[in-house]
Amino acid sequence: MQTNRVISVFDDSILKGVRMLSGTNRYGTTNDIGLESIAAQHDWILDNRSRFGCMIQKGEQLLNRQLEKGELPTAVLLEYGGNDADFRWAEIAARPFDEHQPNTPMPVYTETLRRMIGTLKKHRVRPVLSTLPPISSERYLDWITRDGLSKESILTWLGDANAIYRCQEKYSRAIERLAAEPGCFLIDLRSAFLEQRSLLPFLCEDGIHPNAAGQRLIREALSRAADRIPSLV
Repeated sequence: MQTNRVISVFDDSILKGVRMLSGTNRYGTTNDIGLESIAAQHDWILDNRSRFGCMIQKGEQLLNRQLEKGELPTAVLLEYGGNDADFRWAEIAARPFDEHQPNTPMPVYTETLRRMIGTLKKHRVRPVLSTLPPISSERYLDWITRDGLSKESILTWLGDANAIYRCQEKYSRAIERLAAEPGCFLIDLRSAFLEQRSLLPFLCEDGIHPNAAGQRLIREALSRAADRIPSLV
């Protein structure tokens, strides 16, 4: 049986609140996004099933497991793609002249996301999709080569560092296209960052996780979107 005004969140780490802890090279979970308070303000019950490092195929398994148990929320927010668009950098550094695919190749990613949307619609659950917050290619490249991976070899394969950004952007644009299907709702987290003069003040040292300021941008975008979700479910 469907429970009214429950929203489940399936994502990797962004909406879990994961960021680098100040003065360390370790990750921790903070509450600057404040999903719980946003949900409470809009009379939603939050069910956050985010998992650090999760990719979309694992996310589909988690979603199906929930639905098969008969746990049917009103809406499900999906935010996958950051880990899917990433690469196995040690393999690239070792073999920069070989072909390498993202962790989840684009055809697999889009087909999986499309299938998840269809599954939610079949269960009369509103699919809510989120674009991906942008990343800093240069900062991320410095991060992944900090322990000795050859930046020169990785750049040989990439062509230029901004190829990392462009690849991640393709996944975010795929989300936008699928969210345009009837019955879906899009939360555009990416634009909240791109409207800023520079991305760097909003990203952690790794170049991919929003810092406290970035998480506040996410909170503002989610709060604005939450005002409109109830009219759609």
